Amino acid sequence: MQRPTLLSEIYERVRFVNQERWFRAMVRWKRTAPSKGFFDLYPRFFSTSETGSAPDRLNQRYRALIQSNTSIISGRRVLDIASHDGRWSFAAHKAGAEYVLGIEARQYLTDGARANMIEYQVPPGKVEFVQGDVMVELDKLESGAFDTVFCFGFIYHMIDHMVLLRKIARLQPQNLVIDTSISLQPGSIIEVRDEETEHESTAAVGEPGNPKRAVSGNPSRTALELMLNAVGFSNLNYYNWRNAGIRRWDDLKDYYLRKRISVTATRFS
Repeated sequence: MQRPTLLSEIYERVRFVNQERWFRAMVRWKRTAPSKGFFDLYPRFFSTSETGSAPDRLNQRYRALIQSNTSIISGRRVLDIASHDGRWSFAAHKAGAEYVLGIEARQYLTDGARANMIEYQVPPGKVEFVQGDVMVELDKLESGAFDTVFCFGFIYHMIDHMVLLRKIARLQPQNLVIDTSISLQPGSIIEVRDEETEHESTAAVGEPGNPKRAVSGNPSRTALELMLNAVGFSNLNYYNWRNAGIRRWDDLKDYYLRKRISVTATRFS
């Protein structure tokens, strides 16, 4: 692939700065009340995590990630990678999933997820959680055990993207739903950085030589598409955040600026 030119990089930077300015002006002058939605019925999820728990953000993400994918959730067996406090596992259950398994690295979040299921009277055996390193736990699962896989807020907290996608593909799910931050740099690239592991909104597993820091990477949209195609997910359907009728973007800046995307990928046998 041709390397981005200096001119194209300058153009992308100017375009992004202009979008930032427009966003600030829009938020400042178009204050609207938060929209009501799914999680208002289950407000415990507004307080069981410090990450992305603003009601409007959770409700709009529900519409993008769960409501728009009901056809591949209802009656299906769902795997929720990096399941956090169980918010999306629970949402999948309420959307009619036959069974949901969540994998989460942090013990206190796993415990909190189980407590949330009890609080909202989820029948035993319908939604379960495993605590452990996702990359290790995926190898323990049987191929064909899941129809749909969630990968929300995880890809940009790790560096071994192809390894992760190969492990998912080995399970032979028909559908993979991804919600992730991406690089806005032109071309097919991965922006590599390091981050701490102490906060729940960052990588959960550090490097062997420095467990408090982890190397992670933001793939560009083009890079993500190449990797998905390589493991057999060739049919991609992006959720159009800008065309979703959203009037209040205060808690959704990353989606408005297209720094974060939601995509449903289908694997053809």
